[in-house]
Amino acid sequence: TSVSTTPVTPVVVITTTAGPKPSTPRTPRVTASTSTAPSRPLTPTVKITSTPVPTVPTTTPVNCFNGGEWKGEACVCAPGYEGDRCESVIQICDNGGLWDGIKCQCLTPYYGPKCEAVMDSIVMEPPETVSAQVEMTVTVTSQEFTKDLEDLSSKKFQEFNKTFTEQMDLVYSGIPEYAGVNITKLKPGSVVVEHDVILKAKYTVEYKDILKKASEKVEEKILNVTREQIMSNNSCPALLCFNTTATKVQNITVTQYDPLEECRKNAGNLSHFFTVEYKNQQPYCINPCMSGFNFSMACNFGKCLMRHSGPKCFCLTTDTHWYTGDTCDTGIQKSLVYGLLGAGAVVVLAILVILLVLTLRSKKEANRQKYRVSQLYKWHEEDGESVTGTFRNIGFDICQEAQRLQLKQLRHQPHTPELAGSNPSQKIQIQRPQVTMTAL
Repeated sequence: TSVSTTPVTPVVVITTTAGPKPSTPRTPRVTASTSTAPSRPLTPTVKITSTPVPTVPTTTPVNCFNGGEWKGEACVCAPGYEGDRCESVIQICDNGGLWDGIKCQCLTPYYGPKCEAVMDSIVMEPPETVSAQVEMTVTVTSQEFTKDLEDLSSKKFQEFNKTFTEQMDLVYSGIPEYAGVNITKLKPGSVVVEHDVILKAKYTVEYKDILKKASEKVEEKILNVTREQIMSNNSCPALLCFNTTATKVQNITVTQYDPLEECRKNAGNLSHFFTVEYKNQQPYCINPCMSGFNFSMACNFGKCLMRHSGPKCFCLTTDTHWYTGDTCDTGIQKSLVYGLLGAGAVVVLAILVILLVLTLRSKKEANRQKYRVSQLYKWHEEDGESVTGTFRNIGFDICQEAQRLQLKQLRHQPHTPELAGSNPSQKIQIQRPQVTMTAL
């Protein structure tokens, strides 16, 4: 039987044949069929036909927000958005911060909603205690070496370790930093004891000096004891006796903790702006914007903020002053500025008024002169008609009152023309005078 991967709904058709020829079903839709046995007379034949039913998508289109687009199965969101319907804004965290679905997880030394700000100080976790190890060798002459002492788990070694520890506790009892001994190896030669003297101290800025002085005291005390506690008449007057000349101090190892290195490591790419200062014996990793330290930057009337370019003072503005300058130390009084601006406005207004008055007077004077000229034009007009001629007066001066009066007198003075030798039939033409005006 052949099988299709497409979901199908089987349709069964049963047909009865009366002869040797099998009948054919009316519906020819066949995608999967079973094999048919040879037909026999009066034997019903069963044929199964399967018809595929196409799968219909059941996803209903939805509205996508913020510019998203429905693609048949889901919203394809525009850049900067996410969610089933593009309803959420993708938060971008600065300076290497990571969005955890609720807020930005910032890297040190950054903080803020988007990790955009720089911390003024970084929390440091110095060790509570620091330690030193003084490696040394002493030779115990009051006991004999046996093979059992090489086995650190043997009873013989445990007994020797207990006795040796009690002796060293007595030797170093006056040293506050003493914390015990640790036997590392026992060798023959009486009993050669290689061991470490453990020193511990509370962490302070002077911890190295403290441990160094404690190590010197350890060396001094063990040398004194090994000189004093020696065998006498094959007997030891003390818990243990030593070989005076076999005591050696091989090495002194002090715990190394550098707070400045830790500070600048945590500060990352801003490390050159951070340093370490101590308060109450505790180290503080700070930049210049952290107040209350010698390294602090004084911003006076402003606030110091750390930027990638370094610390910067942002000056304040109060009700009475504006502050400016690199450290906000210069104040400008608002009332003084407002007074100067007011005085300047008054001066400008006065100048504008003066200019306006001068302009009006100039226009008035120009109109007066224009009126005078129009009156002087009337001397050559009679009975309201224009008289033509060839006379031209170019040097006419309208500004001189005396000439104006003289011309007026000449106009009204009786005049008797001389007609002798003239042709009474010839017409006389007098040109209208041309007047040239100049600005006053």
